[in-house]
Amino acid sequence: MNTTSPSLIERLRSTEDQQAWNRFVDLYSPLLYYWAQKIGLSQDQASDLVQEVCLVLMDKLPEFEYDPSRSFRSWLRTITLNKCRDHLRKQSRGPRNEKTG
Repeated sequence: MNTTSPSLIERLRSTEDQQAWNRFVDLYSPLLYYWAQKIGLSQDQASDLVQEVCLVLMDKLPEFEYDPSRSFRSWLRTITLNKCRDHLRKQSRGPRNEKTG
């Protein structure tokens, strides 16, 4: 898949269109997993990431303005990479040290 269907993007703007979201997940989950694992996330971490990216999209897509001259996949990749970085930052900090009194 080299392009994203503008009609699918428009349908995704409505968080109520479960069929569109199912189609998106079927089409894009493998790509999101690939990007996450290429960065170094485990399969479980990649699975969590896919869910996080979908949540971000549910939040951002209602205001998203599709521009055919720009790449939806690039925007999606940016979101995915940012979520990966967030996860890796949290992981590198390790568990929080809690003071016991």
